Amino acid sequence: MLIYTLRRILIMIPILVMISIVVFALAIAMPGDALSGQIDPTSSNPEYIEEMRERLGLNDPYHVQYGRWVAGILQWDFGRSFVHRMDVTEVIGQRLPNTILLSVMSLIITYILAFLMGRYAGRNPYTIGDYSIQGLNYLMLAIPSFVAAIFAIFIFSFQLGWFPATGSISSGVTPGTLEYYLSRIKHAALPALVLGALTTASYTQFLRNDIIESSQKDYVRTARAKGTSENRIYNKHILRNSIIPIVTLFGFDIASIIGGAVIIETVFTYPGIGQLLITSIERRDSAVVITITLMLSISTLIGNLIADLVYGIVDPRIRVE
Repeated sequence: MLIYTLRRILIMIPILVMISIVVFALAIAMPGDALSGQIDPTSSNPEYIEEMRERLGLNDPYHVQYGRWVAGILQWDFGRSFVHRMDVTEVIGQRLPNTILLSVMSLIITYILAFLMGRYAGRNPYTIGDYSIQGLNYLMLAIPSFVAAIFAIFIFSFQLGWFPATGSISSGVTPGTLEYYLSRIKHAALPALVLGALTTASYTQFLRNDIIESSQKDYVRTARAKGTSENRIYNKHILRNSIIPIVTLFGFDIASIIGGAVIIETVFTYPGIGQLLITSIERRDSAVVITITLMLSISTLIGNLIADLVYGIVDPRIRVE
């Protein structure tokens, strides 16, 4: 397992290089640059603009700019945000805890709902309950995330008043207190519910179909012939094998949840990485856009690595030497 892990990490190195080249190329293709966002070219002296571009190295060849950018990343220097007037690491550091909280809560909601509904539908196939769960899943797959978010705000915030509609913390709350953490959880609960419920549908279907398929296999028939109870058959034999497809999708969750949070955070005005990405694109804050894009790409690779390792642990038939 150790050799397999090291091999997977080595494979990630050239992929990271390719990702960095693509991200840098996208940054070059963006309208404007780091200087155009800081000054007004229509009212500034062209000679001054050219002097500043030369000082910032924006006139250097692309491979020189790429090398300087990579060297800065290796030193944990991702540049400076001209919109927020601080280093990019500080800007992202202020928003990242909110997105992590939202992502963790949505993942918990996703797996709990998928496990409960998938297990019930798999054990009771082709019943009214099974068809109801499938209909709900198809509805969740069909509804766009921003539409679901708007309906959730209208129903649970405006009509019922259960959750706040915007923000990540209530005003006047003292940081570090119990009230502070409860307020953060309460503000993240509704967007997490929307984000988690929308991603539950595919997981539920995977688990349901795999349970139905596994229940027809020979080892299950053998267990029934030996007099093993149905609960033991489903809980120990079938369910353990059926959760493997869900485990393999865990790696994609790490990046997909953050990516999906871009729309959810924007609708809920939730100050996380997703909303920061949208506002940075609108204001052409290229340093922030590049860093977030690179972070999402790297999180996908790390997530896939984690999924491969967990897959080998969950399935006893898989042993990589």
